[in-house]
Amino acid sequence: MMLAATAATAHADDYCDFVQNVGDATAATQLAPQLIGLFGYVEQSPSQVNPSQTSNLRLIAGFNYRLTGIYEGFATKAKADADCRRHRALDGLRGETAARAYAAKAKVLDTELAEADQILKAVTADFDARRTTAQEATALRLRVDELRELDAEAHQQLATLPAGGDHALGSALASYQQADADMEDADAKLRRAQLVDVSVRAGVDEFLDSTTNPTPYFAVLQVGVSLGALWQGGANSRAAAARKRLVAEGRDPLGIDATLTTIQATIAIETKRAEDTDALVAELERQLTALDKVGGEDSKRYRQTVWFDYAKAKADQAYYAAHLASLREVLGGPP
Repeated sequence: MMLAATAATAHADDYCDFVQNVGDATAATQLAPQLIGLFGYVEQSPSQVNPSQTSNLRLIAGFNYRLTGIYEGFATKAKADADCRRHRALDGLRGETAARAYAAKAKVLDTELAEADQILKAVTADFDARRTTAQEATALRLRVDELRELDAEAHQQLATLPAGGDHALGSALASYQQADADMEDADAKLRRAQLVDVSVRAGVDEFLDSTTNPTPYFAVLQVGVSLGALWQGGANSRAAAARKRLVAEGRDPLGIDATLTTIQATIAIETKRAEDTDALVAELERQLTALDKVGGEDSKRYRQTVWFDYAKAKADQAYYAAHLASLREVLGGPP
């Protein structure tokens, strides 16, 4: 159980580490200034050349800082953060609900396996004392192995899912949709940043001859605006609206499980299965009680067969109960 929780938690953390560090790496180039340099024989037009200069050997050095890069850098980091939040919310919707169900199933199977081992020891002792046949002993051993396989499968499924916690899942659906909307908002900001280029350049501009230049320094503010700004605003709004519909209707491949309709349909299916399983458990409990009253070796052997079916049904019952409770919690209803 501990290994399963650790592996699932590490999976979620690794994804966030990936997208956030990619965002930081991308933003590093957007937020930082750029060093510039030019050295060599630079030809100038006659109107720009100082007649006193005897050489065109020139050095230009300084930095260029895109002020709009600050806007881009923070938008890039915001997108990475929203991507991480969206992934965590999706884990809650698609993974943690199933994780809680498998945890409940594994807990029941762990408990029932302890009793199954005691039954197996008793039957093995009966076989050694020639009080039961080899066929009966083998059949019971196969039933115990089947229970162990079901328990191992539940733990394996649990290992691939995010760890179930005590935090509420009621906001998971809204959190996913909000995080996805925040990602689109960050994308729109990055697109808007391409419309404007505001840069500051400063440094030294010196001719490398014997002439002394009293003002070798320069500072320039450069502003550029794309005429695409006239059309981009409406396109950004339509893109955001379309993405919201895509997510809400479940046509986004990533968030196909993160829709109200899908969750409600899953609840309806799981409710029917839970009702059938509850009826089966009740019937098997009735049979076990009746067999306890009968007594005798034949009744004892048959009771063991019924008990194994009862153990499997109880595990399924715990799975459906936990799954339904977590799904209803996602929708904000009572568990």
